[in-house]
Amino acid sequence: MRIRSARNDDWKACLSLDSSYETSTAWQMEEQRSESEWRISFREVHLPRTQHVQPLHAPEEQLQAWQRRDGFWVATERTKIRGYLSVILEAEHRQVRLADLVVAPEQRRQGLGTQLLYHAIEWCLRQDVDQMILECPLKAEPAIAFAQRNGFTVSGFQDAYWPRQEVGLFFRKRLR
Repeated sequence: MRIRSARNDDWKACLSLDSSYETSTAWQMEEQRSESEWRISFREVHLPRTQHVQPLHAPEEQLQAWQRRDGFWVATERTKIRGYLSVILEAEHRQVRLADLVVAPEQRRQGLGTQLLYHAIEWCLRQDVDQMILECPLKAEPAIAFAQRNGFTVSGFQDAYWPRQEVGLFFRKRLR
């Protein structure tokens, strides 16, 4: 597997990768308030049936967004793209947002996402970036598990963050 910077002729192949996923669990958010305390907790719950989750953005929106990314890498095997990762640099905060991470279904859970992540981290360190932010919906169990396996910690949430009014869950990984 080879990881390289994306080129303009890679967009079509990246769009053709299946970025949907299946999940049988989700995180449920609970809020408890009293006069002197405010608690928010997340717990994993099993869904009544496995859900097939489609991408949040239409291909046209995705393509426009990709062209504004500060870093975009593809993982190739021979000439076929097997995955990609992109980041948005927020230099004023010395951080990047992991914007896209997609691995072809037949390559998932084999370490390719982690290889892409560490390639991006090397780039981040050269850019004097201190931390990486990963954001995902509460039902994105594969992304949450990926974040936990790769040393990210929960750093917050935002209600109605995603297009379908889903809660956005934020993870942070310190790079220095």
